[in-house]
Amino acid sequence: MSEHSQEDLESSLVKLDEKLPALVSIQNMFWNSTTQFKALLTENGVPDGVKATSSARRYTVNTMTYIRLIYIYGDNPEKLAKDLTVVIKTSAGNTYHATIMSNKTYAYIWVKSFCDWFEVSSTTRLLKPQIKRIEIHGASQDQLVNHSKDIEDTIELKRIIEKFKSESSTEFEEIQKEIAEKNLEGVTLDAELKEKKNLIEFTQGEYDALSELRSKVQAKLTSAELELKLIENKLVDAKNNADQLSQKTETFNKNIADLNAQLQKLTNDRNLISDEYGPYVKEGNSQAVIYSMLVTLPLAAIIFSIYQVYIGASKLLTAEYSSATDVLAAFILRIPFAAIFGLAIFYSWKLANSMIQKIFKIHGDRLTLAKLLVVARETVHSSAKNLGITDHEKFQEQTALKIEVLKSHMARDLNEDFTYKPIPSQKSSTKGSSSETSGEAVNDDLVEIEKATKAP
Repeated sequence: MSEHSQEDLESSLVKLDEKLPALVSIQNMFWNSTTQFKALLTENGVPDGVKATSSARRYTVNTMTYIRLIYIYGDNPEKLAKDLTVVIKTSAGNTYHATIMSNKTYAYIWVKSFCDWFEVSSTTRLLKPQIKRIEIHGASQDQLVNHSKDIEDTIELKRIIEKFKSESSTEFEEIQKEIAEKNLEGVTLDAELKEKKNLIEFTQGEYDALSELRSKVQAKLTSAELELKLIENKLVDAKNNADQLSQKTETFNKNIADLNAQLQKLTNDRNLISDEYGPYVKEGNSQAVIYSMLVTLPLAAIIFSIYQVYIGASKLLTAEYSSATDVLAAFILRIPFAAIFGLAIFYSWKLANSMIQKIFKIHGDRLTLAKLLVVARETVHSSAKNLGITDHEKFQEQTALKIEVLKSHMARDLNEDFTYKPIPSQKSSTKGSSSETSGEAVNDDLVEIEKATKAP
Protein backbone atom coordinates (compact mmCIF):
# COMPACT_ATOMS: atom_id res chain seq x y z
CA MET A 1 0.00 0.00 0.00
CA SER A 2 1.20 3.54 -0.73
CA GLU A 3 2.39 5.82 1.99
CA HIS A 4 0.37 8.64 0.42
CA SER A 5 -3.25 9.16 1.49
CA GLN A 6 -6.27 11.04 0.24
CA GLU A 7 -5.44 13.87 2.63
CA ASP A 8 -1.94 14.18 1.04
CA LEU A 9 -3.50 14.44 -2.41
CA GLU A 10 -5.95 17.13 -1.34
CA SER A 11 -3.15 19.07 0.39
CA SER A 12 -1.03 18.92 -2.80
CA LEU A 13 -3.94 20.16 -4.92
CA VAL A 14 -4.46 23.09 -2.53
CA LYS A 15 -0.80 24.00 -2.80
CA LEU A 16 -1.02 23.73 -6.57
CA ASP A 17 -3.97 26.11 -6.63
CA GLU A 18 -2.09 28.57 -4.40
CA LYS A 19 0.97 28.49 -6.70
CA LEU A 20 -1.00 29.25 -9.84
CA PRO A 21 -0.49 32.94 -10.84
CA ALA A 22 -3.46 35.30 -10.65
CA LEU A 23 -3.87 36.46 -14.25
CA VAL A 24 -7.08 38.38 -13.77
CA SER A 25 -5.72 41.68 -12.46
CA ILE A 26 -6.49 44.93 -14.31
CA GLN A 27 -3.57 46.15 -16.46
CA ASN A 28 -5.02 49.51 -17.63
CA MET A 29 -2.13 51.54 -16.25
CA PHE A 30 0.39 49.93 -18.62
CA TRP A 31 -1.53 50.82 -21.80
CA ASN A 32 -1.53 54.12 -23.74
CA SER A 33 -3.70 55.70 -26.43
CA THR A 34 -4.94 59.08 -27.55
CA THR A 35 -5.95 61.51 -24.82
CA GLN A 36 -9.69 61.01 -25.38
CA PHE A 37 -9.56 57.21 -25.52
CA LYS A 38 -6.97 56.87 -22.72
CA ALA A 39 -9.56 58.40 -20.37
CA LEU A 40 -11.59 55.20 -20.89
CA LEU A 41 -8.84 53.28 -19.04
CA THR A 42 -9.30 55.21 -15.78
CA GLU A 43 -11.18 53.73 -12.83
CA ASN A 44 -14.34 55.80 -13.41
CA GLY A 45 -14.03 55.99 -17.18
CA VAL A 46 -15.95 58.69 -19.06
CA PRO A 47 -19.50 59.01 -17.64
CA ASP A 48 -20.83 60.69 -20.82
CA GLY A 49 -19.09 58.14 -23.03
CA VAL A 50 -16.72 58.43 -25.98
CA LYS A 51 -18.14 57.83 -29.47
CA ALA A 52 -16.25 55.18 -31.44
CA THR A 53 -15.15 56.34 -34.91
CA SER A 54 -14.55 54.61 -38.19
CA SER A 55 -10.83 55.35 -37.71
CA ALA A 56 -9.24 52.78 -35.44
CA ARG A 57 -7.98 53.97 -32.05
CA ARG A 58 -4.92 51.95 -30.97
CA TYR A 59 -3.95 50.96 -27.43
CA THR A 60 -0.23 50.12 -27.00
CA VAL A 61 1.94 48.83 -24.15
CA ASN A 62 5.66 49.42 -23.43
CA THR A 63 6.42 45.91 -22.17
CA MET A 64 5.27 42.49 -23.17
CA THR A 65 1.89 41.83 -21.53
CA TYR A 66 -0.36 38.80 -21.33
CA ILE A 67 -4.04 39.67 -21.96
CA ARG A 68 -6.74 37.32 -20.79
CA LEU A 69 -9.94 39.42 -21.19
CA ILE A 70 -10.95 42.89 -22.40
CA TYR A 71 -14.21 44.40 -20.97
CA ILE A 72 -15.92 47.27 -22.84
CA TYR A 73 -18.66 49.10 -20.86
CA GLY A 74 -21.49 51.19 -22.31
CA ASP A 75 -25.23 51.87 -22.09
CA ASN A 76 -26.02 49.17 -24.67
CA PRO A 77 -23.58 46.22 -24.44
CA GLU A 78 -25.40 44.37 -27.24
CA LYS A 79 -24.92 47.34 -29.63
CA LEU A 80 -21.24 47.55 -28.60
CA ALA A 81 -20.71 43.88 -29.50
CA LYS A 82 -22.54 44.34 -32.80
CA ASP A 83 -21.12 47.69 -34.05
CA LEU A 84 -17.49 47.61 -32.72
CA THR A 85 -14.48 46.06 -34.39
CA VAL A 86 -11.42 45.06 -32.30
CA VAL A 87 -8.13 44.14 -34.03
CA ILE A 88 -5.44 42.49 -31.87
CA LYS A 89 -1.72 42.04 -32.68
CA THR A 90 -0.01 39.29 -30.68
CA SER A 91 3.65 39.27 -29.66
CA ALA A 92 4.20 36.51 -32.23
CA GLY A 93 3.33 39.05 -34.95
CA ASN A 94 -0.16 37.74 -35.80
CA THR A 95 -3.01 40.22 -36.33
CA TYR A 96 -6.66 39.16 -36.21
CA HIS A 97 -10.21 40.48 -35.68
CA ALA A 98 -11.37 39.44 -32.21
CA THR A 99 -14.84 38.04 -31.56
CA ILE A 100 -16.91 40.39 -29.35
CA MET A 101 -19.58 38.92 -27.01
CA SER A 102 -21.90 40.69 -24.58
CA ASN A 103 -24.15 40.29 -21.58
CA LYS A 104 -26.43 42.72 -19.75
CA THR A 105 -23.49 44.63 -18.18
CA TYR A 106 -20.68 44.84 -20.74
CA ALA A 107 -19.20 43.56 -23.98
CA TYR A 108 -16.11 41.32 -23.63
CA ILE A 109 -13.33 39.73 -25.72
CA TRP A 110 -11.35 36.57 -24.87
CA VAL A 111 -7.68 37.12 -25.92
CA LYS A 112 -5.53 34.62 -23.92
CA SER A 113 -2.19 35.58 -25.50
CA PHE A 114 0.70 38.06 -25.28
CA CYS A 115 -0.15 41.25 -27.20
CA ASP A 116 1.69 44.32 -28.51
CA TRP A 117 -1.42 46.42 -29.23
CA PHE A 118 -5.13 46.33 -30.09
CA GLU A 119 -7.35 48.75 -32.02
CA VAL A 120 -10.99 49.74 -31.52
CA SER A 121 -13.19 51.13 -34.33
CA SER A 122 -16.84 51.26 -35.41
CA THR A 123 -18.33 49.55 -38.47
CA THR A 124 -21.46 51.76 -38.67
CA ARG A 125 -21.73 55.13 -40.39
CA LEU A 126 -24.62 56.44 -38.30
CA LEU A 127 -25.40 56.10 -34.57
CA LYS A 128 -21.88 55.31 -33.46
CA PRO A 129 -21.77 53.34 -30.18
CA GLN A 130 -20.76 55.13 -26.97
CA ILE A 131 -17.92 53.61 -24.88
CA LYS A 132 -17.79 54.60 -21.21
CA ARG A 133 -14.94 52.44 -19.85
CA ILE A 134 -12.45 49.73 -20.91
CA GLU A 135 -10.85 47.16 -18.59
CA ILE A 136 -7.85 45.04 -19.64
CA HIS A 137 -7.34 41.92 -17.50
CA GLY A 138 -4.07 39.96 -17.60
CA ALA A 139 -0.53 40.03 -16.32
CA SER A 140 2.59 42.00 -17.15
CA GLN A 141 6.06 40.56 -17.84
CA ASP A 142 7.25 41.51 -14.34
CA GLN A 143 4.33 39.66 -12.76
CA LEU A 144 5.13 36.57 -14.81
CA VAL A 145 8.79 36.73 -13.70
CA ASN A 146 7.69 36.95 -10.07
CA HIS A 147 5.59 33.81 -10.57
CA SER A 148 8.42 31.78 -12.15
CA LYS A 149 9.24 30.11 -8.83
CA ASP A 150 5.54 29.28 -8.37
CA ILE A 151 5.51 27.70 -11.82
CA GLU A 152 8.54 25.54 -10.89
CA ASP A 153 6.78 24.46 -7.67
CA THR A 154 3.68 23.69 -9.70
CA ILE A 155 5.67 21.39 -11.98
CA GLU A 156 7.09 19.61 -8.94
CA LEU A 157 3.62 19.20 -7.50
CA LYS A 158 2.42 17.75 -10.79
CA ARG A 159 5.26 15.23 -10.66
CA ILE A 160 4.23 14.24 -7.11
CA ILE A 161 0.63 13.88 -8.25
CA GLU A 162 1.69 11.65 -11.17
CA LYS A 163 3.67 9.48 -8.76
CA PHE A 164 0.64 9.28 -6.48
CA LYS A 165 -1.50 8.24 -9.45
CA SER A 166 1.01 5.52 -10.41
CA GLU A 167 1.15 4.15 -6.90
CA SER A 168 -2.64 4.35 -6.64
CA SER A 169 -2.93 2.33 -9.88
CA THR A 170 -0.69 -0.38 -8.39
CA GLU A 171 -2.75 -0.41 -5.25
CA PHE A 172 -5.90 -0.64 -7.35
CA GLU A 173 -4.54 -3.74 -9.14
CA GLU A 174 -3.74 -5.36 -5.80
CA ILE A 175 -7.24 -4.54 -4.58
CA GLN A 176 -8.69 -6.05 -7.77
CA LYS A 177 -6.75 -9.24 -7.09
CA GLU A 178 -8.05 -9.36 -3.53
CA ILE A 179 -11.59 -8.81 -4.86
CA ALA A 180 -11.17 -11.81 -7.19
CA GLU A 181 -10.06 -13.95 -4.24
CA LYS A 182 -13.01 -12.73 -2.22
CA ASN A 183 -15.35 -13.56 -5.13
CA LEU A 184 -14.03 -17.13 -5.11
CA GLU A 185 -14.69 -17.33 -1.41
CA GLY A 186 -18.16 -15.90 -2.10
CA VAL A 187 -18.91 -18.78 -4.53
CA THR A 188 -17.99 -21.28 -1.81
CA LEU A 189 -20.14 -19.43 0.67
CA ASP A 190 -23.05 -19.43 -1.85
CA ALA A 191 -22.89 -23.25 -2.02
CA GLU A 192 -22.96 -23.47 1.74
CA LEU A 193 -25.80 -20.94 1.76
CA LYS A 194 -27.89 -23.11 -0.60
CA GLU A 195 -27.49 -26.05 1.80
CA LYS A 196 -28.54 -23.83 4.69
CA LYS A 197 -31.55 -22.64 2.67
CA ASN A 198 -32.70 -26.22 2.05
CA LEU A 199 -32.46 -26.90 5.76
CA ILE A 200 -34.34 -23.71 6.47
CA GLU A 201 -37.10 -24.68 3.99
CA PHE A 202 -37.53 -28.05 5.72
CA THR A 203 -37.61 -26.37 9.10
CA GLN A 204 -40.02 -23.77 7.73
CA GLY A 205 -42.44 -26.52 6.65
CA GLU A 206 -42.50 -27.96 10.15
CA TYR A 207 -42.86 -24.45 11.56
CA ASP A 208 -45.83 -23.74 9.25
CA ALA A 209 -47.58 -26.92 10.42
CA LEU A 210 -47.05 -25.95 14.06
CA SER A 211 -48.21 -22.38 13.27
CA GLU A 212 -51.43 -23.71 11.71
CA LEU A 213 -52.11 -25.83 14.79
CA ARG A 214 -51.31 -22.87 17.00
CA SER A 215 -53.72 -20.69 14.98
CA LYS A 216 -56.56 -23.17 15.48
CA VAL A 217 -55.90 -23.34 19.22
CA GLN A 218 -55.64 -19.54 19.33
CA ALA A 219 -58.98 -19.19 17.49
CA LYS A 220 -60.70 -21.50 19.99
CA LEU A 221 -59.10 -19.60 22.88
CA THR A 222 -60.22 -16.28 21.38
CA SER A 223 -63.75 -17.58 20.98
CA ALA A 224 -63.81 -18.73 24.60
CA GLU A 225 -62.47 -15.34 25.74
CA LEU A 226 -65.14 -13.55 23.73
CA GLU A 227 -67.88 -15.70 25.28
CA LEU A 228 -66.42 -15.08 28.73
CA LYS A 229 -66.26 -11.34 28.04
CA LEU A 230 -69.85 -11.39 26.76
CA ILE A 231 -71.03 -13.12 29.94
CA GLU A 232 -69.10 -10.60 32.04
CA ASN A 233 -70.67 -7.73 30.09
CA LYS A 234 -74.13 -9.21 30.64
CA LEU A 235 -73.41 -9.48 34.37
CA VAL A 236 -72.21 -5.88 34.45
CA ASP A 237 -75.27 -4.75 32.47
CA ALA A 238 -77.56 -6.64 34.82
CA LYS A 239 -75.87 -5.04 37.82
CA ASN A 240 -76.07 -1.60 36.17
CA ASN A 241 -79.73 -2.14 35.35
CA ALA A 242 -80.43 -3.14 38.93
CA ASP A 243 -78.59 -0.03 40.18
CA GLN A 244 -80.44 2.15 37.68
CA LEU A 245 -83.79 0.67 38.68
CA SER A 246 -82.94 1.28 42.31
CA GLN A 247 -81.93 4.87 41.54
CA LYS A 248 -85.04 5.39 39.42
CA THR A 249 -87.20 4.03 42.26
CA GLU A 250 -85.57 6.45 44.70
CA THR A 251 -85.96 9.26 42.16
CA PHE A 252 -89.61 8.42 41.55
CA ASN A 253 -90.31 8.30 45.27
CA LYS A 254 -88.61 11.65 45.71
CA ASN A 255 -90.48 13.09 42.71
CA ILE A 256 -93.78 11.80 44.09
CA ALA A 257 -93.07 13.48 47.41
CA ASP A 258 -92.04 16.72 45.63
CA LEU A 259 -95.11 16.59 43.38
CA ASN A 260 -97.39 15.99 46.37
CA ALA A 261 -95.85 19.02 48.05
CA GLN A 262 -96.26 21.01 44.84
CA LEU A 263 -99.86 19.75 44.58
CA GLN A 264 -100.60 20.99 48.06
CA LYS A 265 -98.94 24.30 47.29
CA LEU A 266 -100.84 24.63 44.01
CA THR A 267 -104.08 23.78 45.82
CA ASN A 268 -103.41 26.57 48.29
CA ASP A 269 -102.16 29.00 45.62
CA ARG A 270 -105.18 28.18 43.42
CA ASN A 271 -107.41 29.73 46.01
CA LEU A 272 -105.03 32.64 46.61
CA ILE A 273 -106.08 34.78 43.66
CA SER A 274 -109.15 34.46 41.51
CA ASP A 275 -108.95 33.36 37.87
CA GLU A 276 -109.82 36.87 36.73
CA TYR A 277 -106.76 38.42 38.40
CA GLY A 278 -104.41 37.27 35.62
CA PRO A 279 -106.41 38.93 32.78
CA TYR A 280 -106.82 41.97 35.02
CA VAL A 281 -103.02 42.27 35.36
CA LYS A 282 -102.52 41.65 31.62
CA GLU A 283 -105.11 44.31 30.70
CA GLY A 284 -103.54 46.76 33.14
CA ASN A 285 -100.10 46.19 31.59
CA SER A 286 -101.44 46.73 28.06
CA GLN A 287 -103.15 49.98 29.10
CA ALA A 288 -99.99 51.15 30.85
CA VAL A 289 -98.03 50.51 27.64
CA ILE A 290 -100.60 52.46 25.59
CA TYR A 291 -100.48 55.42 28.02
CA SER A 292 -96.66 55.27 27.98
CA MET A 293 -96.65 55.46 24.17
CA LEU A 294 -99.21 58.30 24.14
CA VAL A 295 -97.29 60.33 26.74
CA THR A 296 -94.38 60.61 24.31
CA LEU A 297 -96.46 62.90 22.06
CA PRO A 298 -97.00 65.72 24.61
CA LEU A 299 -93.42 65.28 25.85
CA ALA A 300 -92.16 65.70 22.27
CA ALA A 301 -94.37 68.81 21.92
CA ILE A 302 -92.92 70.22 25.15
CA ILE A 303 -89.34 69.59 23.98
CA PHE A 304 -90.07 71.14 20.56
CA SER A 305 -91.71 74.24 22.11
CA ILE A 306 -88.86 74.74 24.57
CA TYR A 307 -86.36 74.42 21.73
CA GLN A 308 -88.23 77.01 19.62
CA VAL A 309 -88.44 79.42 22.56
CA TYR A 310 -84.72 78.94 23.20
CA ILE A 311 -83.85 79.52 19.53
CA GLY A 312 -85.98 82.67 19.42
CA ALA A 313 -84.35 84.04 22.59
CA SER A 314 -80.92 83.16 21.27
CA LYS A 315 -81.55 85.00 18.00
CA LEU A 316 -82.87 87.99 19.95
CA LEU A 317 -79.68 88.10 22.04
CA THR A 318 -77.14 87.43 19.29
CA ALA A 319 -78.65 89.51 16.45
CA GLU A 320 -77.16 92.96 15.76
CA TYR A 321 -79.54 95.91 16.03
CA SER A 322 -78.85 99.48 15.06
CA SER A 323 -81.10 101.07 17.69
CA ALA A 324 -83.20 100.37 20.76
CA THR A 325 -86.33 100.67 18.64
CA ASP A 326 -85.21 97.68 16.55
CA VAL A 327 -84.59 95.71 19.71
CA LEU A 328 -88.06 96.56 21.06
CA ALA A 329 -89.70 95.73 17.73
CA ALA A 330 -87.97 92.36 17.56
CA PHE A 331 -88.98 91.62 21.16
CA ILE A 332 -92.64 92.55 20.53
CA LEU A 333 -92.72 90.43 17.36
CA ARG A 334 -91.57 87.37 19.28
CA ILE A 335 -94.11 87.78 22.13
CA PRO A 336 -96.99 86.01 20.23
CA PHE A 337 -94.75 83.07 19.29
CA ALA A 338 -93.50 82.81 22.88
CA ALA A 339 -97.11 82.92 24.17
CA ILE A 340 -98.21 80.19 21.74
CA PHE A 341 -95.30 77.95 22.63
CA GLY A 342 -95.86 78.66 26.35
CA LEU A 343 -99.51 77.54 26.07
CA ALA A 344 -98.38 74.47 24.13
CA ILE A 345 -95.91 73.64 26.88
CA PHE A 346 -98.51 74.17 29.64
CA TYR A 347 -101.30 72.06 28.09
CA SER A 348 -98.87 69.38 26.90
CA TRP A 349 -97.52 69.08 30.43
CA LYS A 350 -101.06 68.81 31.87
CA LEU A 351 -101.88 66.06 29.34
CA ALA A 352 -98.62 64.21 30.02
CA ASN A 353 -99.12 64.57 33.79
CA SER A 354 -102.63 63.09 33.59
CA MET A 355 -101.35 60.10 31.58
CA ILE A 356 -98.50 59.52 34.00
CA GLN A 357 -100.89 59.70 36.96
CA LYS A 358 -103.14 57.20 35.13
CA ILE A 359 -100.22 54.77 34.76
CA PHE A 360 -99.41 55.11 38.48
CA LYS A 361 -103.10 54.55 39.34
CA ILE A 362 -103.24 51.34 37.25
CA HIS A 363 -100.18 49.93 39.06
CA GLY A 364 -101.56 51.08 42.43
CA ASP A 365 -104.94 49.39 41.86
CA ARG A 366 -103.23 46.16 40.82
CA LEU A 367 -101.04 46.12 43.94
CA THR A 368 -104.03 46.93 46.18
CA LEU A 369 -106.12 44.11 44.67
CA ALA A 370 -103.25 41.63 45.12
CA LYS A 371 -102.87 42.66 48.78
CA LEU A 372 -106.59 42.27 49.42
CA LEU A 373 -106.68 38.77 47.89
CA VAL A 374 -103.61 37.70 49.88
CA VAL A 375 -105.14 39.05 53.10
CA ALA A 376 -108.41 37.19 52.38
CA ARG A 377 -106.60 33.87 51.83
CA GLU A 378 -104.26 34.16 54.82
CA THR A 379 -107.13 35.23 57.09
CA VAL A 380 -109.19 32.14 56.23
CA HIS A 381 -106.23 29.75 56.52
CA SER A 382 -105.18 31.24 59.86
CA SER A 383 -108.73 31.00 61.19
CA ALA A 384 -109.29 27.43 59.91
CA LYS A 385 -105.99 26.05 61.18
CA ASN A 386 -106.35 22.87 63.27
CA LEU A 387 -110.17 22.93 62.89
CA GLY A 388 -110.40 19.91 60.54
CA ILE A 389 -112.65 21.58 57.97
CA THR A 390 -112.65 20.52 54.30
CA ASP A 391 -110.98 22.29 51.39
CA HIS A 392 -114.39 23.10 49.93
CA GLU A 393 -115.40 24.88 53.09
CA LYS A 394 -112.13 26.76 53.11
CA PHE A 395 -112.75 27.77 49.52
CA GLN A 396 -116.28 28.96 50.32
CA GLU A 397 -115.01 31.05 53.22
CA GLN A 398 -112.17 32.50 51.11
CA THR A 399 -114.61 33.41 48.35
CA ALA A 400 -117.06 35.04 50.74
CA LEU A 401 -114.29 37.05 52.43
CA LYS A 402 -112.89 38.12 49.06
CA ILE A 403 -116.32 39.35 47.94
CA GLU A 404 -116.77 41.40 51.13
CA VAL A 405 -113.28 42.89 50.80
CA LEU A 406 -113.76 43.69 47.12
CA LYS A 407 -117.19 45.24 47.78
CA SER A 408 -115.57 47.76 50.07
CA HIS A 409 -112.74 48.34 47.62
CA MET A 410 -114.95 48.58 44.53
CA ALA A 411 -117.98 50.25 46.12
CA ARG A 412 -118.15 52.82 43.33
CA ASP A 413 -118.29 50.06 40.64
CA LEU A 414 -120.69 47.54 42.29
CA ASN A 415 -124.34 47.82 43.35
CA GLU A 416 -124.88 48.22 47.07
CA ASP A 417 -127.25 45.18 47.02
CA PHE A 418 -124.67 42.91 45.38
CA THR A 419 -124.40 39.54 47.17
CA TYR A 420 -122.77 36.19 46.53
CA LYS A 421 -124.26 32.81 47.47
CA PRO A 422 -121.67 30.01 47.94
CA ILE A 423 -122.27 26.65 46.30
CA PRO A 424 -123.77 24.12 48.77
CA SER A 425 -121.27 21.62 50.13
CA GLN A 426 -123.71 18.69 49.58
CA LYS A 427 -124.53 17.42 46.09
CA SER A 428 -126.85 14.65 44.88
CA SER A 429 -124.00 12.29 44.03
CA THR A 430 -123.47 8.81 45.43
CA LYS A 431 -119.74 8.62 44.59
CA GLY A 432 -117.28 9.62 47.29
CA SER A 433 -117.63 11.98 50.21
CA SER A 434 -118.83 15.59 49.99
CA SER A 435 -115.39 17.04 50.61
CA GLU A 436 -113.79 15.01 47.81
CA THR A 437 -116.61 15.91 45.37
CA SER A 438 -116.35 19.60 46.23
CA GLY A 439 -112.60 19.47 45.84
CA GLU A 440 -112.98 18.03 42.34
CA ALA A 441 -115.54 20.74 41.42
CA VAL A 442 -113.33 23.48 42.76
CA ASN A 443 -110.09 22.49 41.08
CA ASP A 444 -110.17 19.83 38.39
CA ASP A 445 -106.67 20.75 37.21
CA LEU A 446 -105.15 19.87 40.58
CA VAL A 447 -106.85 16.46 40.49
CA GLU A 448 -105.32 15.81 37.09
CA ILE A 449 -101.88 16.73 38.45
CA GLU A 450 -102.35 14.40 41.42
CA LYS A 451 -103.34 11.56 39.06
CA ALA A 452 -100.22 12.17 37.01
CA THR A 453 -98.01 11.94 40.11
CA LYS A 454 -99.61 8.62 41.11
CA ALA A 455 -99.17 7.14 37.64
CA PRO A 456 -96.35 4.52 37.35
